[in-house]
Amino acid sequence: MECSLRQALRAARMACDDPAVHRQVMDAVAGDIPGMDLNESPAVLSLGLYRYARELSGNPDPYKAIKAEQNAMALELEPELDALVASSGTPLLTAIRLAAAGNIIDLGIMHVHEIDPRQEIMKAMNTVPAIDHSDRFMRSLESCEHLLYLLDNAGEIVFDKPLIRELQKRTKVTAVVKAAPIINDACLEDAEQVGLTSLCEVIDNGGAFVGSPLNLIPPEFRKRMEEADIILGKGQGNYETVDDFEGDVYLLLKIKCDVIARHCGVPMGESVFLSTRARNQKR
Repeated sequence: MECSLRQALRAARMACDDPAVHRQVMDAVAGDIPGMDLNESPAVLSLGLYRYARELSGNPDPYKAIKAEQNAMALELEPELDALVASSGTPLLTAIRLAAAGNIIDLGIMHVHEIDPRQEIMKAMNTVPAIDHSDRFMRSLESCEHLLYLLDNAGEIVFDKPLIRELQKRTKVTAVVKAAPIINDACLEDAEQVGLTSLCEVIDNGGAFVGSPLNLIPPEFRKRMEEADIILGKGQGNYETVDDFEGDVYLLLKIKCDVIARHCGVPMGESVFLSTRARNQKR
């Protein structure tokens, strides 16, 4: 609930410069808090605040310019990412770690001046994830014919490209964007800007969702999830919304808040590469 108010103010300020509108957004979100169902995921509970920010400001895509900037910033790093994978003795594992490093590009949590992608790249190359189910992922890939890759943020999707290339050596990959703007999450135009649409099939999940809430996505996208042999979801939004999907689900993210840290059982700031099946078997 506290996070909802912080995010509301951040989103309102991103949408416009009018303090009166900022107050309207905050008032609307505060009015919703008593009725919030805390059995819902944080990703679902946050949808209202972003809708208020858009509607009350009259700005349908508050993060549009920032997303283009993030994409351009990440594209400058792409040759370095490709070189790291090409020179690695374990290119798939290196690509997984770089994809995790890309998850730091998140303006729902951070300001743009707080982001240091090169620092995250170096950390990722020298740090084992706090939860690392990559061995199990490798075994799953041996029989995988189709992998559904749930993308997260603009900018970050450039860090996903080396991993998608490595995965395509083993299976078919379909990448998933959002159907409409939500925070700085990747939409089709972002995928086009960074060249992802020329690399693999790109579809959308049917809405302006944070993650892919199983009770909100349309039936046709739910069917695509059910047909996939493996689902790989990036970021906290996907962690919060697809971690209980009954499939072979892997979640790759950096832990950015106390709620997810407690749920994962790892410290804030760590990265995890989590098999939900392995986690559930352990429990």
